[in-house]
Amino acid sequence: MELPKIHFSSNSNLIDSQVEISMSGLSPYDVVTLKAEMRDNFGVDWESCAVFEADTEGRVDLMTAQPISGTYSEADVNGLFWSMFPKSNVPSKKQIPLTPLEVNLILKRQEALLDVLSLKRHFVLPEVKRIPVREQGLVATLFSQPGEDKFPTIIVLGGSEGGLHEENAALLSSYGFNTLALAYFGIENLPDELVNISVDYIEKAINWLSNQPNVDSKKIGMIGTSKGGELALLSVSMFPEIKAVAGYAPSSVVYPGISQNNGSSSSWKYKGEELPYAKGKIPEKVGASLGKSIQTGEPIIFRDWYFHLGEGQTNAEIAVENINGPILLISGGDDQLWPSDIMSDRVIERLGQKNHPYYYEHVTYPGAGHYFVAPEMPTTDSDKIAFASDFTMLLGGNPHANAVAHAKAWESVKAFFGKYLSGNTENYND
Repeated sequence: MELPKIHFSSNSNLIDSQVEISMSGLSPYDVVTLKAEMRDNFGVDWESCAVFEADTEGRVDLMTAQPISGTYSEADVNGLFWSMFPKSNVPSKKQIPLTPLEVNLILKRQEALLDVLSLKRHFVLPEVKRIPVREQGLVATLFSQPGEDKFPTIIVLGGSEGGLHEENAALLSSYGFNTLALAYFGIENLPDELVNISVDYIEKAINWLSNQPNVDSKKIGMIGTSKGGELALLSVSMFPEIKAVAGYAPSSVVYPGISQNNGSSSSWKYKGEELPYAKGKIPEKVGASLGKSIQTGEPIIFRDWYFHLGEGQTNAEIAVENINGPILLISGGDDQLWPSDIMSDRVIERLGQKNHPYYYEHVTYPGAGHYFVAPEMPTTDSDKIAFASDFTMLLGGNPHANAVAHAKAWESVKAFFGKYLSGNTENYND
């Protein structure tokens, strides 16, 4: 007689791999609970669960089985990964960014333990070299392909959270690219706040990369998220050395910097000169709504504020027609931080008006919000974020819609750079 057993397989050990999860050895129509537990690289413990009814053969396939109850509600083989909730909100002081995530799958019938399966999910392949970069004022991490050949290389920019974030760069490097996770404020000797950040710094990073022995200087790309998406489009419009660019939830204009100490200033400057930035008039109704949210402690929605701030600000528009290569924009239709869907459409419209000679596309996910991270990571907190210590800022979407968008968008990004930077047509979904 077959004992109850959890089965897991995947096409790689990476966190974005295609997986198969099933259970066998159960009684026909048996009701069981499958639980997942994980500790992330910030020391936070996460868990999820789903209750299933076995089929007539005593099997459950997570690809097709709809949970009776649990942390997710629709058939989804990755549901236990993205629907995890934190067991506590107290992170460890010790952070190890790229340590493989250890996940325990626990199968129970009521309180009886039936099986446990442990698995590791990796952010980066072992052959990729991780090289901290602290040269020429740069604060970055280079993920370098093995061997002496020259490889396409992608600069990866984070958003208004600042600091140095390696996960996306590490994962992208596992698909045949060198990647440079590049901080531009909020860490070490870089500016403390996102105000008048020098775009010369991006130019310096490009020049530094071009001189690295295994970097193909004719195949450098860039990807950025949120304010990093704004910076990516701006930088690539200025520096023709970049041959392909992708933006998650980007902007079509230069917005003011983000500061708790300074008055209104641009986010960016070049050669010491502040770049023109959006100064649109905020309607009284929008300002009053923000003020009310701050006073009452309700989640703050900045979408309308940013919309009106950028409305009609032609002098602050990014000259995307100067970009020397193809462009991929990705947005959520329910982005509540700023209207990245509308702004991405405006980028596409401008490219069409200017007869941009390269490929360009905007992919929007109607139910998704502002937040885009590596696929199959927990998204249960992806619709909002802590803001200025005492407030909550609404990002939009919901955990399921955001998880679906993250996975599909990630495949689009890999395929985009694979085609337009590496020159291959590999389908990363296969």
